[in-house]
Amino acid sequence: MIVLHSQRLVFVRTRKTAGTSIEIALSRLAGRDDIVTALSPRDEDLRRVHGGCGPQNHLAPGAAPGAGKHPGPGVGVAWWNHMPLSLIQDRMDLSGYTTMAVDRHPAEKVLSLYYHRHRAEPRTSLEDFVASGEAADALNWPLYTRGGRVGVDVLIRYERLTEGLAHLSDRVGLPRLELGSVRAKAHFRPPGTGRDLFTPAARRMVEAVFGPEFALHDYTWEDPC
Repeated sequence: MIVLHSQRLVFVRTRKTAGTSIEIALSRLAGRDDIVTALSPRDEDLRRVHGGCGPQNHLAPGAAPGAGKHPGPGVGVAWWNHMPLSLIQDRMDLSGYTTMAVDRHPAEKVLSLYYHRHRAEPRTSLEDFVASGEAADALNWPLYTRGGRVGVDVLIRYERLTEGLAHLSDRVGLPRLELGSVRAKAHFRPPGTGRDLFTPAARRMVEAVFGPEFALHDYTWEDPC
C-alpha cells in the first residue's frame, strides 16, 4: 500500500497482480510525508536496487523500535501492504484522493500463488492445492470492495496493465510508471505452465471461490493470459 499525498493517490495493493513491482515504482515518487508500507526483506533489497523509498510513516504513534519491518499487520503498525480499502477509508479521509487497485484472471493468480508457495518438486497437485483452501489467499475482491461493491476509483485489469497505468498517470499527474526490470516474483512460475493444469474439479472450485471476480470482469477460462 502507498499513499502519495502530493498526487492524491492511494494504491490498494492486491495479491498476485505485480503489486510489489508497482509499489516499488510508486515508492520512487514518494515524498517525506507520504505513506510507504513494508515489503519482505528480499523485496526491500530489490526496492533499494531500483531506487525506491523504503517504509515510512506506516507506524502508529509510539510504536516500539523494530515494529513494521515485515509486510503484514502487527503491533504498532497502522498501515500495511495488503490493507483492505475498507480499513484505509476508516483511517483517513479519502476526499479528493484517487484510489486504485489491480486485479487479474483468477486462474492466473492461483497458478502464480501455487508456484510461489511450492517452488520445487515434489509438489502437491494443483487440484489438492485448490481443494485445501489455500488458493483462496489469491482472492482480491475483499481488498478493493466495501459492502459488496467495488470501492476503488480505478480498477486496472492486469491483462491491460501497461495501458491502465498510463491512463492512471494521466489522470493523477504522475510520470509514466516504467516497471521495466522491476518484475518481482515473476521467476517462480516455470515457463509454459498454463490453465491446462486445472482439472475439471479444480476449475469448479476456483469458480466457486472467485465467482465475484469472474462476474465483475467477465472472465472466462478461454481468455488470454
